[in-house]
Amino acid sequence: MTTIFLYIATFVSLSFWFYFKNEDEKRGLAGKAFLTTGALYIAASLFLPTAGSTAVGIGLHLLCLFVAGFFINTFSNYKLVFFSLLILLSGGYFYSQTGGLPFGNTTPPLSEQSTPMPTNLDGKAELLIEISNGHQVAELQSIVEQYQLELTAAFSPQDGANTDLDDYYTVNIPPSREANYSAIVATLRNSGLIDNVEDNEMLSVDPLETQQASAPPSEGAYTVNDPDLSKVWGFESMQVQALYDYIATNKLKPKKKAKIAIIDTGVDDQHEDLTGNFVSIDTKHNDDPIGHGTHCAGIAAAVTNNSKGIASFSPNGTFVSVTSVKVFGKYGNTSQKRIIDGMIEAVDNGATVLSMSLGGPSTDQNQKAYRAAVKYANQKGAIVVVAAGNENMNAKRRAPASVVGVITVAAIDNQLQKASFSNTVGDLKMGIAAPGVQVYSTIPDNKYDYLNGTSMATPYVAGLVALLQSLKPNITTEQVYEILQRSGSETLNTTQTGKLIQPVAAVKQLLKK
Repeated sequence: MTTIFLYIATFVSLSFWFYFKNEDEKRGLAGKAFLTTGALYIAASLFLPTAGSTAVGIGLHLLCLFVAGFFINTFSNYKLVFFSLLILLSGGYFYSQTGGLPFGNTTPPLSEQSTPMPTNLDGKAELLIEISNGHQVAELQSIVEQYQLELTAAFSPQDGANTDLDDYYTVNIPPSREANYSAIVATLRNSGLIDNVEDNEMLSVDPLETQQASAPPSEGAYTVNDPDLSKVWGFESMQVQALYDYIATNKLKPKKKAKIAIIDTGVDDQHEDLTGNFVSIDTKHNDDPIGHGTHCAGIAAAVTNNSKGIASFSPNGTFVSVTSVKVFGKYGNTSQKRIIDGMIEAVDNGATVLSMSLGGPSTDQNQKAYRAAVKYANQKGAIVVVAAGNENMNAKRRAPASVVGVITVAAIDNQLQKASFSNTVGDLKMGIAAPGVQVYSTIPDNKYDYLNGTSMATPYVAGLVALLQSLKPNITTEQVYEILQRSGSETLNTTQTGKLIQPVAAVKQLLKK
């Protein structure tokens, strides 16, 4: 918009330079105005991130300006005609740049105007694009002007030199151009300046699944004193007491405390069963208006042996800490960009495991931005664990569950069957299972409740990964998954769910290496 006003100001001042050809003083002022606005227009075109242009593009614009100026000069002796043309040409150019008149090639053909934009995109940043190496965003000026797009740098990773994430920009398509969505995508892809174009899809917190039958109470005996472990049926199926015994008998100590980031709706950092293990990245993440993130945090890292609530795989506070990165708004909505922002913030603040109980069905099979985020997390020493989803479909159709490089978690019930709602992970490279039905955990305001979903299964896996990491800090995602796979037990639907995690067997497998 800045360049539009500067271009019009340059044209108007040039026109008055011609108009006042017999009045030296006024002509001199008009000339100075022309030089000033013209210089500002060129500078803005070259350097503003949403309005850059090439030298050739600027030259063509200035040529058009002089042609229009000479044309209007022929009517400088006819005041009414001169001012009418000045207003008509200035207004016409402005409207063509903001309202879509066929002026200066700003309107695409009618054939481009009939394809509707998908309804699941962020209305303020519909696309994510990656600028090719050796090119600058300024080179997209002609496309920006053609469709009145707004480009904004998408991500700001701390170690930008080691990732392509800092080459990403969001693209805001104005309402008047939404019908041109397909043409815009095609034009960007065919520009030779872009490595990647993908939808910035909106996502919601998965609806909490209901369960037809209540899980029976756990009958296990535990050496830790957390009073509600009888409500945590999954601990028997995963032999958690055997884990506590093995750690105590072998006097295992962490080499480095692992940090789990719950990338979710926030976490109630003051919860009685979390606060001892919680570390804050930023206070804006430390509340939870929905409750989903707090429930996940308790599963992954509840304080064990504190005479309150439940426990986690870590027998004391030396192995694992937990933090929060809030990516959902208070109404439970987010976008791919916000999730990737959350991943970057987490690993740039020392998170070593990302627990991501989020995602949704995706129509975009590319997912290159997610892959770049996972790669960046891995380079920073973090392992990414993601929910398979609750649509009872193949998780290959869901993001980020299907992204290469993540461990994807399906949910099982207390009969060791695939939960009726759980997506399948058999077609993914790194699929695994954990309890996801009638899971008892923390919710805000020092309360506890049962919830169901692959969202609940995911932090069980994240908690175990963090425990393994604390014993062998440099372990990779692939090495962790190999251990989970070898040490896991069969479910009644292993080909669909992957194996059920077995913490004590996983620790033994790790220490053999």
